Amino acid sequence: MFSNAELLFFLLFIPNMLLALSIHEFSHAGTAYLFGDDTAALEGRVSMNPLVHIDPLGLIAFFIIHFGWARPVPVNPTRLGNPRRDHLLVSLAGPGSNLVLGVLLLVVARILVTYTGTPTETMTMVLGLIFIGAQLNVGLCFFNLIPIPPLDGGHILEGLLPTEIARKIGPYLNYGPYIFIGLIVASYLFGLHIFAYIIIIPMYLIMGLVLGGDALNALIGLEKFQI
Repeated sequence: MFSNAELLFFLLFIPNMLLALSIHEFSHAGTAYLFGDDTAALEGRVSMNPLVHIDPLGLIAFFIIHFGWARPVPVNPTRLGNPRRDHLLVSLAGPGSNLVLGVLLLVVARILVTYTGTPTETMTMVLGLIFIGAQLNVGLCFFNLIPIPPLDGGHILEGLLPTEIARKIGPYLNYGPYIFIGLIVASYLFGLHIFAYIIIIPMYLIMGLVLGGDALNALIGLEKFQI
């Protein structure tokens, strides 16, 4: 059974998780639509409704490891105005939206910590909700930037490489999901914490830059609200 602290965490985690997934997938679908590809729009994916984006396995992963995934947004590069450039921007839109939302939440958290003094029980809950949302969004940004398909970083890497090199490595990118799963299994079997280092280090750098030392220490002190 869950303890009261764990139950409280999940009550604050769930709405943040649904918002983070929705804005991520909405940004992919909306950006593709702006550049001429209505494939996702025709499936109703240009929406902030989490129900159209949820992947059952990804949802379960969120509760187990606090990171997961939604249903991939379908993109047809041939329908984009400039396929190579626009597909890169569509891929960047998802993690970019999470980073923007995460930074905005950190700014709000800094203002509240700075100007509210000793937090009441209600304010502690509000700070917990905001801090969980900030961690989740900033963490999801860097998680999705890992340059391994099917993560956005794989498409971004392909778009940044010279065309000839991207064409040559294209077939190998099909093995990305197997590499990704293998790294997850290795991390848990051997305690390598590969993804933790990739995600947590830049996440705390961003939090430190936006919050400043005093506010970051105050929020880190809210241990039950740390992902």
